[in-house]
Amino acid sequence: QQPSVSPERLRAYSLSVVMIVAVGAPAFRDPELDSYPLSTYPMFSRPRGRTNTVTSALAIRGEREVKVPPEYVANAETMQAFRTLSTAVMAGGRAAEQLCQAIAGRLPAASDPALATAARVELITESVDAIDYLAGRAKPERRRVHARCAVKRPEEAP
Repeated sequence: QQPSVSPERLRAYSLSVVMIVAVGAPAFRDPELDSYPLSTYPMFSRPRGRTNTVTSALAIRGEREVKVPPEYVANAETMQAFRTLSTAVMAGGRAAEQLCQAIAGRLPAASDPALATAARVELITESVDAIDYLAGRAKPERRRVHARCAVKRPEEAP
């Protein structure tokens, strides 16, 4: 007589097989697919070109240009500021102009003189060689201005 398998043991074996298949399945699918809970992190594993586009805000006075820090764009969170800039630029002229004016309105109160004395703000998108640019060895390859607005001082208010 053969020993019979108890229903509890059969459930345990079945659950084990299901779990092993679930954990191993990502190894047999397209590596570009990315999902929870088992991520292949394709954004980090695929090769990227050196040229990237960056959207930012500039505070300008004469020939001097200073990147506007995130807290003057949205808040102290860099990614939220970047998303705010990108959303406004993608939405088009009016949204970009409104964000430009909001940033320009915050600059006169800045503690950094380069920001506080800025004459205008520009929202721009630049194409850069990321490695050389971040290392300080290169300037942007292309620049597109999406919005330009004057910084009004409190004494200039109507």
